Amino acid sequence: MVREKSKYYNIQEPLHVYVVADASVFIWGKRPEGELITAPTVEAEMRDIRTKSLFEIFETKVVNPSTRTLKIAERAAKDTGDIKTLSATDLDVLALAIEYKATLATDDYAMQNVALHLGLKIEPIGQPRIKKMRKYIQRCQGCGNRFEGEACPDCGTPARKKKRCIK
Repeated sequence: MVREKSKYYNIQEPLHVYVVADASVFIWGKRPEGELITAPTVEAEMRDIRTKSLFEIFETKVVNPSTRTLKIAERAAKDTGDIKTLSATDLDVLALAIEYKATLATDDYAMQNVALHLGLKIEPIGQPRIKKMRKYIQRCQGCGNRFEGEACPDCGTPARKKKRCIK
């Protein structure tokens, strides 16, 4: 609703709120407040008539993320250690949330974790919100050194993912 400006009252235009939607919005059928935006890859995930119908009913805007924000999302996912669990679609949705400085509507805990590390707002749809931000690290079981990759470069022991609570 757009209000007319009055010379008697200081009424300002309402702020435009963007919500970047993951597939869970359409699966659960719960529409968050604001203008819905999603990536083309989310639309491609829609298989049944119900989710496709809700996608249309919710008047969802489909936008491709920029390569700049996609790189930011990938870097943040690597920093938190969630890169292995996030799909290309998840990264597209995160990139759109960064680009539009929008609230991220998702039930995916890995996406919520990365979004919180980026300072984004999250709105869970059908599942509870994550309680703590986590950062995943790899530590060698043999020598105890931190490393990236599938095996320790020092002793060759296979990687094991550990979680460490940040906040």
